[in-house]
Amino acid sequence: RLIDLQIVNGEEYSQRAENSAVRTYTLKAPRGEIVDRYGVPLVKNNLGYNVVMYRSGQDEADVNAEILDVVKLLKENGDEYNTTFPIVYNAEEEVPEYDFGLIESDYDDREAFEEANSSEIAEWEDKNDLSGYEKLWDIFNHFKEKYGVGDEYSDEYALDIIAVRYEMEQRNFSATNPFTIANDVSDIVVQKIKESYSAAGNVDAVMETIRTYSEGTTAAHILGRTGIIYAEEYEQLKDQGYGMNDIIGKDGLEKVLESYLKGEDGYRRVQITKDGDIGDVVEEKEAVPGNYAELTIDLELQETMESSLEKNIRQACGEGGAGAAIAVDPNNGEVLAIASYPTYDPETFNEDYEELSQMESNPLFNRALNGTYAPGSTFKMLTSIAGLETGTITPDTEIVDRGRYTYYSDYQPTCLVYSSSGATHGSINVSEAIGVSCNYFFYELGRLVGIDAIDEYSEKFGLGETTGIELSEGRGQVSSPAEREASGGEWRPGDTLQTAIGQSDSLFTPAQLASYVSAILNKGTRYRLHLIKDIVDYDTDELVYSTPAEVVSDNPISDSTFEAVKDGMRRVTADGTASRVFGSTEYRVGGKTGTAEVSDGADNVLFTGFAPYDEPEIVVAVVIEHGASSSYAAQVAKDIFDRYMELRDTDRTAKPSDYNTDESSDAKQTAAPDEDDENAEEAP
Repeated sequence: RLIDLQIVNGEEYSQRAENSAVRTYTLKAPRGEIVDRYGVPLVKNNLGYNVVMYRSGQDEADVNAEILDVVKLLKENGDEYNTTFPIVYNAEEEVPEYDFGLIESDYDDREAFEEANSSEIAEWEDKNDLSGYEKLWDIFNHFKEKYGVGDEYSDEYALDIIAVRYEMEQRNFSATNPFTIANDVSDIVVQKIKESYSAAGNVDAVMETIRTYSEGTTAAHILGRTGIIYAEEYEQLKDQGYGMNDIIGKDGLEKVLESYLKGEDGYRRVQITKDGDIGDVVEEKEAVPGNYAELTIDLELQETMESSLEKNIRQACGEGGAGAAIAVDPNNGEVLAIASYPTYDPETFNEDYEELSQMESNPLFNRALNGTYAPGSTFKMLTSIAGLETGTITPDTEIVDRGRYTYYSDYQPTCLVYSSSGATHGSINVSEAIGVSCNYFFYELGRLVGIDAIDEYSEKFGLGETTGIELSEGRGQVSSPAEREASGGEWRPGDTLQTAIGQSDSLFTPAQLASYVSAILNKGTRYRLHLIKDIVDYDTDELVYSTPAEVVSDNPISDSTFEAVKDGMRRVTADGTASRVFGSTEYRVGGKTGTAEVSDGADNVLFTGFAPYDEPEIVVAVVIEHGASSSYAAQVAKDIFDRYMELRDTDRTAKPSDYNTDESSDAKQTAAPDEDDENAEEAP
């Protein structure tokens, strides 16, 4: 017996004895906070409670009983337990059924949905060696037997126990690795856990930091969200200090910045008395908080953009409308604000996911970076540059607008003013043509310059090219014979005319439009767009990482081309198509409206422009889907310009801690060092 106790099973019994006398608590490192360019918190950490289960010698029956007690308590108070077990109980039909969280509306038809669901089932069953079972009841009974779930439990309760036991298995629940059964639970659950379970030593409510999005839905599409680590993610990250209960960035900047925001966990080992109470601390290692990230975003400008975008979309489209906007600094590529409407709340993402994913307006979709739209007349500056730089025209060249373009016998488009009133713009030069958005002028210029030159200059100015921003983005496409032929179509002369006015197959993101206009203002120099400004060390306040202004392409244009195009954009806002919106501004603005025909409803409307006119500091691009009138898009831009001009001379250099009114916040908030800090490193 002594040999059995000390040698054969000595290690196990030793561990059991130690665990009954000493409990190890993980001290979770606070995740680094995310602040705006002036240090105002966008994402921070508050204190909350997680329900944690410990393995300390209980047999299977005891573990199952404890699980069910906790699950009942959680359900009674509206909290959910953590599990990835895909079998749920259908109370109406009193049967188990698969639920992989697939949404039928995400698929083209019922058949595609069922095929995807069948694929998920087959993959999961194969992964868990269940391919030999023919019925779901058989799989249910397999797990009952595997986890020792007795027949005294109803099918519904048995499934709850199985779901938790399955997740425990996935997360390597053991004497040395406790399992977090629920996160950020309600106060009543904490109280009852402390009163009824903590003393037994197997279940406890443990205080940890909870990710909080300070401004609600603001900037949701770029900030992203966090969530508990998946088994597949753990396999990839376990060698980097991650545990099976860790919270990690799932998408957006939370994911991009994961390696910087993650801190280093500590631990506290405490003695447990014979009555189950916590005694002296045996050993302790402090947690090391993650770095905090300073973005290029200006929160006040962001709020103005989101508010104006929602207001004007509702006025233009009513309920169910959609659109996007982005503001950048043309001198370095910093994104000052970026918004996609409709939006969502990252804190309630999991609870709201099913509803959000079924909404026709698709609020989870980041239209600013991934929505691709025909640019309409906002493309006319590019056609102008191609014509001027190739010598096809000069700034003084005039083309007579005859209303109907009759060069081709089988395709004769008209100028908008002609089709609506029978009038024409007469003889005009390129600046005047941009100002009044004369289609006839650009039909002729497009034919003269040719599609190859248009495509060449589109690429040079970043259209159909990624902007380089840190998040996932769409590439879009530029109309071209090669693109058309690749999709099985035929290129016709009329397609060149349509491309010249921003139609045909051209599709660009709002971010690309802002990048393209910025490149015009820089006479052909295009900067990579970026959202991350600095990463700052929590303890030392030293700059760990800094994003430099990076030139991604440099295709110089002549001063005369630059002046002609810029002057045309001034005419748009002074006495052209956007003058009704910008005519009363105290500062000068340049811009271009756009209207793009779509097959399923009213036209998409766009505006892109810059301010102040003489020394541009901000470029804005706006798209409203089915907005009918470009004045709505222009109004969004004006609201953003107005707010920027109002804020530009305001001292907003306060430290982040000045904005922190939540005493429970665990993450240190301090102002970022100067950009020329000698400790700063360039982005790789």
